[in-house]
Amino acid sequence: MRQISTSTKRLTIALVAAIIVVGGLSVVRELNAPPELVEDDAALMSPEERAFLAEFHRFLTKDHDIDYRVITVKDSGDIDQFAVKRFEKLFAKSSRSATGRGLLLVVDPVQDRVRLEVSQTLEGAFPDAFIAYVEQRQMVPFFRTGRIADGVLASTELIAMRAQNATRNAGFEDEPWATTSAGGGAVAAARIGEGPEQIPVPPSPATAPPTNTPQQALQAYFDAMGARNASPDLAFYTPATRQMLSGWTITRAQMDSVVKTYRRCNAEPVKSDPTSSLAVIRYPIAERSCAPFFFQNIDGAWALDLTIMQQAIRFGRTNAWRFDQSVDHPYRFAFADWRFDPSGFPSRAR
Repeated sequence: MRQISTSTKRLTIALVAAIIVVGGLSVVRELNAPPELVEDDAALMSPEERAFLAEFHRFLTKDHDIDYRVITVKDSGDIDQFAVKRFEKLFAKSSRSATGRGLLLVVDPVQDRVRLEVSQTLEGAFPDAFIAYVEQRQMVPFFRTGRIADGVLASTELIAMRAQNATRNAGFEDEPWATTSAGGGAVAAARIGEGPEQIPVPPSPATAPPTNTPQQALQAYFDAMGARNASPDLAFYTPATRQMLSGWTITRAQMDSVVKTYRRCNAEPVKSDPTSSLAVIRYPIAERSCAPFFFQNIDGAWALDLTIMQQAIRFGRTNAWRFDQSVDHPYRFAFADWRFDPSGFPSRAR
């Protein structure tokens, strides 16, 4: 039986700064969301995946009053007409939104199409350019490797972030999709099972950027994300990080979000352990959308350790990071001056 992949279900904000997974399957099950939020007539997902998505979408209704339904079909014929008619039928009878905010995602593997239908009450917050970006840059790359539920989940998280920004009346200009040319429209090719997306890798410089300090290693990482270089073999990664990334799907939307998110945060001075073999770059408690970064000194060069971020960092629905207190790691020295509540959220500096 397929499962939501660990790299999606557990927080991987190191690479996926836009993803706001709610800390794991056991947390979202508390809401006991109804299964009709996800109808999988094309049998593209396992029962566990359907239940996980339905419960995560229940959070979207609870937090933003957005009723988000997912339907997979064996053959919709004309997906545009199918989506419009099904949207009207579903939301006329059983809308869970008090304000009429509805989304319907239709996935049709036979027609090789995916369509995200948006209610009129959401069109201002979710314009066509955003929908196209979500489908093409975030959802379809997962579909290409057969990970349908992961693609829907990753896209739902971008939708939640857009909803958060809309609530704050934040403009579009600070979001990655607003500066891209993904194209407009609510329909995209699904490309299910075609194989991993081939993102062109920029030519390597004649001389690798120096990583004599953790700051230089982190800047090299940000530069790679800005250039959309998803190669797992970059020199500034630790060997364990390279091994971890070799099996991941990393989308252009995720890399865009890393750059945008951390550009807004102010790094504190580096904290090193007494042996100077480990280091942490963290951000103020008030800027908890930016998780700390962890580094190892390997033969005099600093390398970014993303494995600890994947194992120990979790994010809540407000996009604030916390430590998974059940995970032990050697970087706790960098947080000795902070207090943490039982859930792992830093509450205040001592």
